[in-house]
Amino acid sequence: MSQDLHTQVSSHFDVLVVGGGAAGLYAALSLPSHVRVGLITKDSLSRSASDWAQGGIAAAFDKGDSPELHAQDTVSAGVGLCETKAVNFLVQQAPSQVHALLEMGIAFDRRQDQQLAATLEAAHSRPRVLHAADTTGRALIKTLTAQMWQRSNIEVLADTFTLELWQHADTGRCQGICLLSAGQISWVSAGAVILATGGGGQVFSQTTNPALSTGDGGGDGVAGRCPIARFGVFFNSIPRL
Repeated sequence: MSQDLHTQVSSHFDVLVVGGGAAGLYAALSLPSHVRVGLITKDSLSRSASDWAQGGIAAAFDKGDSPELHAQDTVSAGVGLCETKAVNFLVQQAPSQVHALLEMGIAFDRRQDQQLAATLEAAHSRPRVLHAADTTGRALIKTLTAQMWQRSNIEVLADTFTLELWQHADTGRCQGICLLSAGQISWVSAGAVILATGGGGQVFSQTTNPALSTGDGGGDGVAGRCPIARFGVFFNSIPRL
């Protein structure tokens, strides 16, 4: 939505992050501490689809493994649907991001010798999947939330719904967000906006996703003319079948 610049603005942030799950929390924490961040979640931080996740996190950090092998496995499993550039970025960054999570305090499972207990799963050709018992998502959210509350530069806008991206009338550049909170509509400006809103399982009649997984971020992106890729690809968890 484009609005006149004279529209009353309730507040300003350097960066607005939409989404209170693992992606949103990690994005906010990855920004420099001098950057004023607004973290928008339509519920409380204790409720997100990430909290339900039982699967692990894959990274090639063990001897005999490499990001190149991880990329090969990923592309092979993707049967031609993977974006190679994105895959290469993910596998190259994964080990350092796992290390960052360990420094934050996440308790991944360990073997008796206290080394990380990586498992061999799915299409991976090497043991590289880390778990925190059977509640990896919950452990991740708990760790990231604890870190977030220690950051004075991050303000949480809970129970706040993103209505539309606020675009400049002339340039079309996103300059903030139109929000709905406590029955009131407000305009919040920002130097940058990050959409990290997670899944949309509730678009289907049958889903194991929580009620809040309604795909709002994807809709906001489409309405705001953001480049969208693979919008029709949804992940289905085999155990539910």
